[in-house]
Amino acid sequence: MPKKFWQFRNMADGSAELLLYGDIAGEKSWYGDEVTPKAFAEELNALGAVADITVRINSGGGDVFSAQAIGNMLEQHPARVTARIDGVCASAATIVACHCGKVIAANDSTYMIHPVRMGLFGYADAETLRQYIDAITTIRENIIGLYAAKTGRDRDEVAGWMDETSWWTGPQAKENGFVDELTNNGEDAVVENRSGVLFVNRVSMGLPFENAPKFVRDSLTAPAAGRPANTKPETKPEKQQEVQDMDPKDIKTVDDLRANWPELVNQIEQAAAKAATETAINAERARIQSIEDMALPGSEKLAAEAKFSKPMSAADFAEAMVKNAKTQGATYLAQVQRDAENSGVNAVTNTPPAGQTEGDAFIAAIKGVAPKN
Repeated sequence: MPKKFWQFRNMADGSAELLLYGDIAGEKSWYGDEVTPKAFAEELNALGAVADITVRINSGGGDVFSAQAIGNMLEQHPARVTARIDGVCASAATIVACHCGKVIAANDSTYMIHPVRMGLFGYADAETLRQYIDAITTIRENIIGLYAAKTGRDRDEVAGWMDETSWWTGPQAKENGFVDELTNNGEDAVVENRSGVLFVNRVSMGLPFENAPKFVRDSLTAPAAGRPANTKPETKPEKQQEVQDMDPKDIKTVDDLRANWPELVNQIEQAAAKAATETAINAERARIQSIEDMALPGSEKLAAEAKFSKPMSAADFAEAMVKNAKTQGATYLAQVQRDAENSGVNAVTNTPPAGQTEGDAFIAAIKGVAPKN
C-alpha cells in the first residue's frame, strides 16, 4: 500500500483522533487505487464503538476525490465528529471539514477555497477537453452544494467565493459559516518561509510563500498575544534551516524531534497506532467470545444485542442474563398458575360420603383394596 497520509489515534477516554497534516493523497495514491481507501475504512472501523472522533487539520489540500471519500466515511460514522483546524484548512481539506458535524478553528488559523483545478498530462483532442470540462463542472457543483449546506448561504454567493479564490482568517471563516466555533488553544500557528515555501506548524503547504495572502505572510513577524514577535527574517530562509541542524542534546520536546527527524517520529507514531489498533481489536474479539461462551439457550437475542447493537462488557452481559432468567422464571410460574386455574383442578375436593367421617372413609378405602381370604 502507498504511504499513508493520515493517522488514527485511539484515546483513553473512548474517543479517537484523525490527524490530517500535510497533503491529502498528493503523491500518495488514492484515486484509481482500491487499496488505500479500503485501508482507511478498515482503520476507521477498527476504532470500535468510540463516541467522539476529532479530526485535526493542518493541510493545504490535495486530491478532491480523497477528501470526498474521507468526508463521507466520517459523516456516516455513528460517532460525533468534530474538525479542529490547527493551522491551515485549504482547498480539498475544506471538503473534509464541511463533512464534520462541528468545525472548531484556532483564532489565528487560515481558511481557503478556490476554483476546481485539474492536472492535464500529455496531449488531448477537443472531445477529451470537453470531457475534462464536464468533469470539472460536475465536481464544482458537488462542492458548491456541500459549501452551501454547511454555511447556509446561497449557492451563487458560495460560487463567487470559490471563483475568486478566497483566503480568510479563522474569524472571517466563522462569519461566512464555514467555522462553528473559535478557540485559542494557547499555541499559535507557526508560519515559516523555508526556501520560498510556506510552512505552517512545520508542515509544507505546497505553496510558494509569496503567493500566500498578506495576513499569512505578515504573521511571520507579527507579535502574537502574550509572545514576543517572531524575528526570523523573511529574506533569510537559511536561518530557519538551523532548526533542522539542531544538536540532539538540545531536543527537549516531541515537536523538536519531529522538526529534525519527521520520518522517525512518523514511524514511531504509526507503530504505536498499529499496536493500539491491534490491542483494541483483540479486546473486542475477547469481549464477543466471552459473551458467546456465557450465552444460554433462550438468550440468543440478548447475546446478539450485547455483541453488536447494544455493546456491553462480558460482566454486564452476565448480570443482564441473570436478570433475564429471573424474569423468564417469574413469567413461567405465573403461566403455570394461570393454567391450573383455567383447568378447574382447584375445584376438586375429597369430601367423604354422607354419614361417614374422614376416618371411616379412609378405613373403607383400605378394606376395598385389601386382599380377601
